[in-house]
Parts: sequence; C-alpha cells; structure tokens
Amino acid sequence: MTARISSPSLGAASIQEKGTWTVAASHRWQYSDRHFVGPEEQKYREKEGSEVINDVHLIDLSGSYALTKRITATLSVPFQFATRSTTIRDGRTTDGIAARRDGSNLANPSGYFDPAGRMRGKVIDRYETSACGLSDLKLLGTTWLFDPETHKKQNISLGLGVLFPTGEKDVKDTFRQFATNAAGAYTPLAVTQNVDNSIQPGAGAWGIIFDLYAYKEVITNLTLFLAGTYIATPETDAGVIRGSLTAANPDVWSAGDSFLGRLGLGYTFLPKYGLTLTLGGRVEGTPSEDFIGHSGGERRPGYAVSFEPGLVFTKNRWTASFSAPVALYRNRTTTFGDDEPGDAAFADFMTLFTVSRSF
Repeated sequence: MTARISSPSLGAASIQEKGTWTVAASHRWQYSDRHFVGPEEQKYREKEGSEVINDVHLIDLSGSYALTKRITATLSVPFQFATRSTTIRDGRTTDGIAARRDGSNLANPSGYFDPAGRMRGKVIDRYETSACGLSDLKLLGTTWLFDPETHKKQNISLGLGVLFPTGEKDVKDTFRQFATNAAGAYTPLAVTQNVDNSIQPGAGAWGIIFDLYAYKEVITNLTLFLAGTYIATPETDAGVIRGSLTAANPDVWSAGDSFLGRLGLGYTFLPKYGLTLTLGGRVEGTPSEDFIGHSGGERRPGYAVSFEPGLVFTKNRWTASFSAPVALYRNRTTTFGDDEPGDAAFADFMTLFTVSRSF
C-alpha cells in the first residue's frame, strides 16, 4: 500500500542524492482463507469447507526522484491480479418453508453450528470470481526533517501524498447461486454482480497519504527503524453496489481508510556483500471509522499483527529485499454502526519482494 521504495532498515543508505532517480518493481502475494469474527477464529469454516479464499498478487512499479537531498517525489503504479473462491450451500428444506435455526428441517445440513448456534445447509459447490488490472496510483512527497549531511546516523522523514482513483472500482463477474430445476435437482443460477470489494483493483475514491519514517543507528551496522503509512479517504463511498445490481435498496461498499505500521531492527551481518537481516513487527488493516469524512456503507474493518523477518541485499546501486510477515494476531473489528463484529478472512502469512536500481 505504501509508495515508498527502499527497505526501512537501510537508514542513511536510503537517502538519495539531488537529481538522482530510483526505479523499483515490487511483488506482494497474499492468500487469505482463515476466518475470524473479532479475534476468534471460526475453525468450523475449514471443517465444513465453507471458507472464502482470496488469492491476491500485487505488482507495483515505481519511480523516485530527488528534488534535493532532503525532498523526494515518488510515483507508484500498481497492478492487481486477484481471485476469490466462494461456496454454494444446499438451501433446500424438507417442508418447503424457511430453514429453522437448529437446521432440523434442512434437507442436507452441514453438521456444524456457527458461533451464533445456527445450522446451515451443506456446502455442495464452489466457484471463482476474479478481477485484474491497473490499481490506484500514488504520488508521494517526502522530506527529511534534519539535514542528511549532519544527521547520518539518525533522521526522520515525513510524507504527504495523493491516492488517485485510477483503478476500476466495479469489475463484474458471473456469480453462481443455489437453484433447482423442475425435477428438484441442483442447477446453479448464474448472475452478474460486482466482484467483492476485497478484490476490486480500485477503491473508486481519492485518498490522502500520510507517511512517516525514522531510523537510528544504534551501533555500527545495527539500525532501529520505524515506518508508518495511513491512507485517508474522505468520501463516504464510490457508489459500488454489493450483491444484486437490481435490488430496490442495495448495499453500497464504503470507501474505507487503510494503515500500515512497522517497527524493527536491521543488522548488516556481511557488510562486504551488502547483506542485512531484518526482524520486526508489522500491523496492517482497515479501521472501523475514517479519519476524515463519513464512515457509512459496507466494509470489513480489521487488522493483523505480524512478525516480519526479512533479508536485504545492496550492491552497486542495486537493492533487493524479501520479507515474509507471519500473522500472530488477527481481529475482525466491528463495522461502524454495527453492534457486533462480522466475519472476514485473513492470511497466515504474505510474501513481499522488491528490487530497485538508482541512477
């Protein structure tokens, strides 16, 4: 989500000389299939095979230009390739009326009660929707608070930027719903709807990017770093309908904020070969309420706290970094205006890879 290029563990090595460029390509992969309501995992979803699975690849191409040694501008152009696998349940009942809470009149019960004590129909099918293309561009300006020439071992950078709604916000695909034919056999119904908000390439709303980065060289080759990005979306929603496109009073997805925070250490254990080991913590998610503007509409707020080990290589103006944050705690928080938290799928881990070159 951030428009920054360099690894936060680089410290003074991330400072660009006036008039120089740094270009980068990044890849992020995330496979989300573990369901949570609040901080509690819904393990029954895996047992009955009803988990929703998001498989998301994000490729980010970026360029950074140093206007001065203290002021830098970065343009980030992301592309997203995502799929979402969803299940179909057997909705038939033995008496032709609505299913009872205990599932006693279900023709094909799942055999598992959800946390609210409700039995639902058995999962009998699965289908996939997808969305690919250009995501939302980001333009970020950053400035070092202290002169890099006299503060080589510690400094703070502040950034302000714009998120442009360039990505398609309402990609549509074919959804399948439970239905039967005249003989009563399962014959799914195909309908066209907007794909889920979680895999839409764009948010459909303008955003304001707030960015912070600080580092301190504790001892030779050991750097403490802090990095954070918050994207505020003042608009309430982008008019993207959730579910049926012909509903009289459709639900609309909210244009929600997002945040990322990292804190850790980078140790250059092989200076001759430019190898740095990084260890840190990471928190990432979407808040229930927006920092600026209204918070209405449908959203899935929540956050994940992860342990993030990584490796950084620097040599002859080239930099490559790889990290794999592993989730330690996940919490699907309560949506603005609701009384209880809903359900959302989280990943066990993700992979992050970046390669860059300075000119």
